[in-house]
Amino acid sequence: MQHLKPLIFFAILSYLLLGLVPLADLVLSAGDTDLAEAAVRASEQTGLVWTSNLLVVLRMSVAEPALFALLLGSLVPALAAILALALMRRPGKWKAFFGRLHPLRGTSVRSAVVTYALIFVVLVPTLVLILHFRQLTGGSYTGTLTTMSLSAFLLILGAAFLDQGAVLEELGWRGFAAPELDRLIDSPLGVALVIGLFWGLWHLPRDVATGVIERLGPADYLALYLPSFLMGTVSVSVIAGYFMNRLGGSVIPAVMIHGIANDSVGISGSASIVQALTPYHQFTKNSLLALVAIAIVVLAGPRLGRRPRPGCRRPVAATAGEDGPSSLGAFPGDREHD
Repeated sequence: MQHLKPLIFFAILSYLLLGLVPLADLVLSAGDTDLAEAAVRASEQTGLVWTSNLLVVLRMSVAEPALFALLLGSLVPALAAILALALMRRPGKWKAFFGRLHPLRGTSVRSAVVTYALIFVVLVPTLVLILHFRQLTGGSYTGTLTTMSLSAFLLILGAAFLDQGAVLEELGWRGFAAPELDRLIDSPLGVALVIGLFWGLWHLPRDVATGVIERLGPADYLALYLPSFLMGTVSVSVIAGYFMNRLGGSVIPAVMIHGIANDSVGISGSASIVQALTPYHQFTKNSLLALVAIAIVVLAGPRLGRRPRPGCRRPVAATAGEDGPSSLGAFPGDREHD
């Protein structure tokens, strides 16, 4: 139970802190709490189309300060992780936590370059295939990636490193929750599935607050939209888990994979936020991402490419009520903090 407490704190805080979003919206908007209308006004003032690109969101938020509440919402998992860590007595906890932002984590430069390149090689063609799948199934989508040029390359980099949710959330999901759960169950695939499911269900309050459930109707939401959305979060979680293992537990691959999967630049077809939050959009994207995740499990195995660590796998408390250094996680790169 002692080792389960950090995850319990994180889970509770990740939902409770979402309550700050409507509060911040109320303060920033001076009583006008309709974020959809604020986004429309921001688009008219800036000439920008709303996407999950962090720079776009920041520019639109300057025009309509109420939109800063959305940025706060994306920060919630990282804030929950930091607060959960603050409540724990654990040697080296901050070094281990923020150390996950290191892009190499003890991996050789050559191996890291190959791994980062492989992320693009796997996911960018997948997005192109999603576009063709949508076009074949009657979707009115047009993609931004027509030829491989410098501008297309920069668009892909923007999708990978400048996505609002990816940049702001991943230190919580894959930087804290995944390593903590990894200490409790000896199954990298199981960790990825559980975190992916929780991550998906964490969006339920968003869907209530932004009217997604009301717009789709409860029946279509539960039967069509939510299963398709959860298929995406679980698939991305599995893909991220594999590439994190290749880089010693670094959270940077998770940021990239989360961002590319969100596809803020429309490689898989440009879509408005309303169009994106539909069962068709979610299914056509996430069914192909699920195939990628399944292929990784088949090829890399249920340990997602992780080699067993030598010695005792389970953490042992150093003293009553205090976790020992070995409890900082089980990714290969965590050994540097033991």
